[in-house]
Amino acid sequence: MTKNKKQAKELKSKNSNGHNGKYELLSRLNHALSLEYAATIQYLNQHCQVKGYDRQDFAPFFAASSNESHLHAQNLGNKIVALGGAPTFSPAKIRQSSTLSGMLKDDLELEREALKAYVQAWEAADENRPLKFWLEDIIREEQLHVDELEKLAAERS
Repeated sequence: MTKNKKQAKELKSKNSNGHNGKYELLSRLNHALSLEYAATIQYLNQHCQVKGYDRQDFAPFFAASSNESHLHAQNLGNKIVALGGAPTFSPAKIRQSSTLSGMLKDDLELEREALKAYVQAWEAADENRPLKFWLEDIIREEQLHVDELEKLAAERS
């Protein structure tokens, strides 16, 4: 069997949940990657757009969040390639608001989507324990982001 045929067969193999194992995993990782791309852009835009008294406090927050999303995207892209896939280059929906309150709500929505995407990727990782452990670290970070944004968005409602 040639290497390409073997890889195709592996991609089509079923995991214990009845999903197309590797294909499903790569699809879910790519969905998370598209969300990280969107977060990188969204946070960068907010870093530039936040004005007034809030700028001093929130511009660094948005810049740091953009950098963290960019790092997640780099790591995800590398992981997807290491697993035999090709990383997407399309971002998910990018939200844009003109008020700080709107920005924080948009970010909370995006972070919740990312958390869900990572949990779904974890579920598709099946018996790949190292990948599951890696994803658990990201899930923990994403949950912390959701928690923080819930507190920040609630304060501004």
